[in-house]
Amino acid sequence: MSTREDNIKKINAELEEMSDEELEQVAGGTFKETAGDTRFLNDLAGLCDRFGATKAFFYPGIVEDEASKGWSKIGITVHTGFSGSNAYYLNGEQISRQQAFEYALKKFGRNLKDLPEGKSGYAL
Repeated sequence: MSTREDNIKKINAELEEMSDEELEQVAGGTFKETAGDTRFLNDLAGLCDRFGATKAFFYPGIVEDEASKGWSKIGITVHTGFSGSNAYYLNGEQISRQQAFEYALKKFGRNLKDLPEGKSGYAL
């Protein structure tokens, strides 16, 4: 009989081989968006560490904390949710995730298409 640790290793190995689209079918939710936020903020200006969807799925607290810290460096507050929608705030007013990205890009004088994951990445 396998131990819990053995089973987790097997699951992690299988998840690592799955595409983002396949992972979304398995679990869905905003863990993928939060992971995308960390990659965006890292690519934009090194504002936080970057994480993939698998890490965000298994270690949501770590990834959510990192995303929150990154957003706070540019004045945006985010309330993350594992399976519910993330909520973004600028100056106390709720904004969309797209607006948060646009604000961050403008603040650093960058363009989304010039970042490594471009328009197709970051779980937009």
